[in-house]
Amino acid sequence: MSDFRRRNLTILGAAAAVSVLLAGAALYEEAQATKTQFTPGEFLPGFAQQVKDSARIRVISHSGSFDVAYSPAKGWVLPAKGNYPADFNQVRHTLLGLAALETIEPKTARADWLGALGLDTPPHGNGLEIIVSDAGGHQLAAVITGNSAQLETGEGGNGLFVRHPNDNRSYLARSVYTPHGDLSDWVNTNVMSVDAARVNTVTITPFSGAPYTVSRAHSSDVDFKLDGSPPPKGLTALTSQIDLIPQIVSGFAFTDVKPASELDFSKPAHLSAHTFDNQNIHMDAAQVNGAVWVKISAAPDPGTPTAQKQEAEMINARAQNWAYELATERGQFFSMKRDNLFAKAPAGQPEGGQPGEGPPGAGAMPSGPGHTPLGALTGARH
Repeated sequence: MSDFRRRNLTILGAAAAVSVLLAGAALYEEAQATKTQFTPGEFLPGFAQQVKDSARIRVISHSGSFDVAYSPAKGWVLPAKGNYPADFNQVRHTLLGLAALETIEPKTARADWLGALGLDTPPHGNGLEIIVSDAGGHQLAAVITGNSAQLETGEGGNGLFVRHPNDNRSYLARSVYTPHGDLSDWVNTNVMSVDAARVNTVTITPFSGAPYTVSRAHSSDVDFKLDGSPPPKGLTALTSQIDLIPQIVSGFAFTDVKPASELDFSKPAHLSAHTFDNQNIHMDAAQVNGAVWVKISAAPDPGTPTAQKQEAEMINARAQNWAYELATERGQFFSMKRDNLFAKAPAGQPEGGQPGEGPPGAGAMPSGPGHTPLGALTGARH
């Protein structure tokens, strides 16, 4: 009986092994047939030859939609932001990236699986749709992009799931650039670039109260000091806060932008910064719904080298007619008075002596809601 059972088990095992081999062969043949039927190639055939005719880029995502348009007079601009200049590098990389999209293999065509690849139709779905048109409104290219993926080939590029609008068939494509769906990524943030080592003095005239100035004698000095009378008895200057003031200029960043004509600058606060190489940066500030917006201009000292004159002209050309919203931690200085830069001196520190940090929470500054509709934008990107 034992030999009979052993013989049956051997026969069944052999049959199972044969079945597995046959099934594997069938799957392999099917895969090879599918692979044979699909030929990798351009995802957007012909767009590489038409990309030079691009005049409008429509971006649609789950968070909304916006256009990037080409103006013969102004270049690429953002109509939603009063035709503020767009980041040309973002435009160039996006268009060339679409032209270079190369399909590697087909993926699912099931509509209920597209969400897993990030390819659901926006704005309700999680995909990112980009439509490119020429000056006459004729559509040159359209694509919905989804999640990134790791490519198994060694030919370079990144994997990106894509599909054509109104077609559920998805593909894994090789991409040289991943499109961006946030408006903040398309805003030209290169307004001015003033190195921190150049800043000599900064004077702020707040919305209410007397002007105050922070300065340093040498560019090698690490900290700025609060000019004027020493701190009242028992108080010390808040160096950590004082050193943030020059960064309004040297690390200029903004969270939103709009035409200055849309805001009331009739009763502004002011900032005036002077550099060691004799450049002057001016800001007029207006407060709107708790947010601080600034207009910027530049004017070098008389007799300065040509470089400073050219820098001022460039800043004025870029910033003229525009207002920039500052992040709360920077805009709040336009509402501060000089006394807000003092705090109780820590035990053992001479009163009114060397500036100190002060205890946590001391010298509290005016607070307000954060205003970051575009996210933090900084000229350091350029």
